[in-house]
Amino acid sequence: MDDADLLNIFWEEANEHLATLNTSLLQVEMLSDQDEAYFATIKEMNRVAHSLKGAARAVGIHLIETVAHYMEEVFHAVMNRKLSLSATLADAIYDGLDLIQQLVEQQTPDDSVVVPVLSALEQIVAQASVVKTQEFERVEMAEIHTPALRQGEETVRVTVTKLDRLMGEISELFVARMHSDEQQNHIKVLLRTLGKWQREWRNARTAYIRLVRRLQEEGQQVSPELPVIFRFLEYNQRSITEVNRMVVGLSQAVAQNNMRLTALTDQLQDEIGGMRLVPFESIVGGFQRMVRDLGRDTQKQIYLEVRGASVEIDKAVLDTLKDPIMHLLRNAIDHGIESPSYRTEMGKPAAGRIVIDVQQRGSEIVIVIADDGRGIDADEVRRSIVQNRLMSESEAAILSDDEARMYVFYAGLSTSKRVTTISGRGLGMDIVRDRVESLRGRVNIQSEAGQGTSVTISVPVSLTRMRCVVLQVGGQLFAIPSATVIRMESLPIEAVFTAEGREMIMVNERPVMLVSLAAVLNLPMGRNADQLQAIVLQATDRQVAFEVDELMSEVELVLKPLGVELQRAQFVSGAALMGSGDVLIVLDVNDLVRQAVGVPIQRQSVDMSSSADTRRVRVLVVDDSITTRTLEKNILETAGFEVYTAIDGVEALHMLSQHSFDVVVTDIEMPRMDGLELCIRVKSTPQFEHIPVILLTSLTKPEQREAGLKAGADAYLVKSQFDQAELLETIRAVV
Repeated sequence: MDDADLLNIFWEEANEHLATLNTSLLQVEMLSDQDEAYFATIKEMNRVAHSLKGAARAVGIHLIETVAHYMEEVFHAVMNRKLSLSATLADAIYDGLDLIQQLVEQQTPDDSVVVPVLSALEQIVAQASVVKTQEFERVEMAEIHTPALRQGEETVRVTVTKLDRLMGEISELFVARMHSDEQQNHIKVLLRTLGKWQREWRNARTAYIRLVRRLQEEGQQVSPELPVIFRFLEYNQRSITEVNRMVVGLSQAVAQNNMRLTALTDQLQDEIGGMRLVPFESIVGGFQRMVRDLGRDTQKQIYLEVRGASVEIDKAVLDTLKDPIMHLLRNAIDHGIESPSYRTEMGKPAAGRIVIDVQQRGSEIVIVIADDGRGIDADEVRRSIVQNRLMSESEAAILSDDEARMYVFYAGLSTSKRVTTISGRGLGMDIVRDRVESLRGRVNIQSEAGQGTSVTISVPVSLTRMRCVVLQVGGQLFAIPSATVIRMESLPIEAVFTAEGREMIMVNERPVMLVSLAAVLNLPMGRNADQLQAIVLQATDRQVAFEVDELMSEVELVLKPLGVELQRAQFVSGAALMGSGDVLIVLDVNDLVRQAVGVPIQRQSVDMSSSADTRRVRVLVVDDSITTRTLEKNILETAGFEVYTAIDGVEALHMLSQHSFDVVVTDIEMPRMDGLELCIRVKSTPQFEHIPVILLTSLTKPEQREAGLKAGADAYLVKSQFDQAELLETIRAVV
């Protein structure tokens, strides 16, 4: 093992020791020195500090060794009752832990940080008369014990990137399983066809036998061709029986293979997914420390309780949620929890209380951050809404209290009259919402003035598989995450009524806005004369019912990451692979609901076949990524274009020779023939030279753009700056 490997092991071990020391110190501060657990915890901290000192000496990081040594001596003095763990002493230890954390993160703190920390710890040690400076200088190597390797199974470190790659491959296996399921369904159809064939054959054989008997009874001579037909019928019988036997065997084998593949896929996904799971408590120490420090800074007494800390969450999800939760805690401390004197006057306990409750509910992780502070005044929020010109005073007045409070998640809106370094003013709650929604989650807030505030964050357990409702709108299929679906129903037209200029339906005895999903997505609309299909969705802001053409089914889908060029596409949350290999757009419910609120009633019946009378612009999309290719196709078809696709330049040239196109939209980096070569071929072929070519690529350098234009491209769009409106405008400009 080389020095770099040893150092990496030390960084990992040091992080574990720091987490233990931070958590233990927070626990000790809550205990009395009369509690049995008090000195047991101090003893454990002493052991951990000693281990950290020894490990730091082994790798030659002397500053960590020195700080850990001072901490060890302090803990030893507390154990021997030479020191008491006061708030000042705890602050000095926390500062020491922060200094070590900076070093572990391979930062280089300057003397203005290091000297005060060492001085404070040295003075505490000197006051206890525990050790003299020269005694530390003479510490022998024999005193340093390198921490023993943990007993149990051997472990190796695996990067999250490798786990992500494995999960991606498992997703492909899951798609193969769904494809196998479809093949099994095809075999079932074949068996039904064979059954019908056998019934028809039995009818034919019976008719033949009756014909022969009738001829014999009538004394007519039987034609010599009839035995030939009979032999064919008998051969047909044997063939049908054999084919049926083979298909039944094939069906059973496919079913068994599907069962094994299902079990293997589920097991692999569970095991690899489990490797990504970390307990929520892994970030709790940071929360407790922050609450403790901010409580002292604001001179407030605050007790933080964490429930469900053992619930395991995908590391990527937890990493994304850490900052939003910390911001919510800062807000609760700064704007929610009152001063001890004010709380006492109001008949509350002097110490404020914040509870973080973590639960797994089905396919979702639900995190509730609640405080018992002053709450959010809905009238103050309404005033801020008007001041920020989000709506008029009359419009704000009709908002319910819950609807008004949801506006705290809009950028720049705040009810606080002061700006602090702890939580700022309205800069962050919108980030909380954005982070949660980036995980296909939602956030909700409930509050009562004088009683407290509760913020609920709901995110999916898995980022790679999701149960979705498949529906049809404007002749296209889309998916909606099942977790956002309140209900689905078929309603008579008479159930629709109008209120405040909006179409409404009753859901759970409450009026809910009804909006055509086709109108939101700018697709052809139509309505059955008697019935309508509606799906009621829950977003961060509110519930909205969407009218659709057809509600298909609920299925489990494999989610695929979006290309850079589609991450900013409106209404698109992701893409999913179906068993057929087709890509399905997963709609962003939060986008839909926000857009729906601004969609007026627009109910003109559209004959979807009428568009065929006018020739649409025909586009050829060329990209080697099936996800990018399909999503671009859906965006263009939604805008009214007729779209064909090709996987590379070779297939594109073949399609150009078979069909007429008005424009080509192509990636550059592709196998067999790239986009530049395709562009050159198109522009140099008299048959195609009139066709505009748009390059849509991730290549951003000026010389790459120049090469594309030299190849004859009519436009050069960069995927990282992709805007679907720009693509549509560019196509319309060049055609």
